[in-house]
Amino acid sequence: MDHRAKRVAVVGAGTSGLAACKHLLARGFRPVVFEAGESVGGLWTRTLASTRLQSPAVAYRYSDFPWPDSADVFPRHDQVVDYLAAYARRFGIDECVRFRSTVVSAEYVGAQPEDAADGWERWAGNGEAFGDGTGVWRLTVRQHGASEKEPEMEMHEFDFLILCIGRVSGVPNIPSSFPANGGPEAFRGRVLHSMELSNMDDAAAAALVKGKRVAKSKSHATHA
Repeated sequence: MDHRAKRVAVVGAGTSGLAACKHLLARGFRPVVFEAGESVGGLWTRTLASTRLQSPAVAYRYSDFPWPDSADVFPRHDQVVDYLAAYARRFGIDECVRFRSTVVSAEYVGAQPEDAADGWERWAGNGEAFGDGTGVWRLTVRQHGASEKEPEMEMHEFDFLILCIGRVSGVPNIPSSFPANGGPEAFRGRVLHSMELSNMDDAAAAALVKGKRVAKSKSHATHA
């Protein structure tokens, strides 16, 4: 099979997923990008209104796509989302994205156990793809439509899979067990993950943290 005819899936339409799709298109592939949200931008689309880049714009950009002159030195989250959306339009990425599509499982079918172990050991070491080249990635995708009906489950097969889901990927990283008297029961208050705080509307978040100290973290529990 010609390499340009291989089927490629990208999971996530955040900063990394958009860049991966752009370079695949430039090399003649026609990738499919699965995005659980309703727009490109990843975590930047699900954050508090006060969120800004902690790095200046000149240090957080695609090398082939400058920020608009109107962007702040430390851009607001909505400016970041607009910048990423403009990047997707400029390079035709948005035409490849399937929104409201959550990948719930991915299974590589075709490699023998010993081949699979060897493939993982060599991953990113010599540019070779996982497996022996004869297998496929079988993805189960939950497709959420615009209506309130039950989401549909779809099966897709691809020759290559690129995961661009970030460190959090929509699933809170919470310990499954705690030391005796050292878990949530020892805290007299509400215990939540920082992801839950980011998903709140501004009024609810402001009410929650008013008069309290909040631990800022991308992947750890926040006490309030």
